[in-house]
Amino acid sequence: MKTVKTYMVRKPSNIEEVLSVSTTIVRDCSFRVEEVEIAETINLTRAQYKKICERPLDDYDFLKGKGGYDKVDDKEYRKVVELTCEVSLTLYTDPEGSSYCRYLGIKLGD
Repeated sequence: MKTVKTYMVRKPSNIEEVLSVSTTIVRDCSFRVEEVEIAETINLTRAQYKKICERPLDDYDFLKGKGGYDKVDDKEYRKVVELTCEVSLTLYTDPEGSSYCRYLGIKLGD
């Protein structure tokens, strides 16, 4: 199981909101950072990545039915989809079964 530490921003309007909130969380409330399970990795085109960064609440067929929670060794993990694109910042989303980025985050710390 591959995991990453992140803070998942609920229904963000764009990537700038995710970056801003994540920076504040790390500085002020590191206890709200969670370890999430990477359930799947999707390599996006530059156009797809740009669209998600600008409009994470749009529908994306490749996210439908994914996310949610999973119990592993008596610990519950949020399942996320890792979104990658060449040299861009890797994103993590939990659509909670929907087809949009209901929760969106970036990797925090090591």
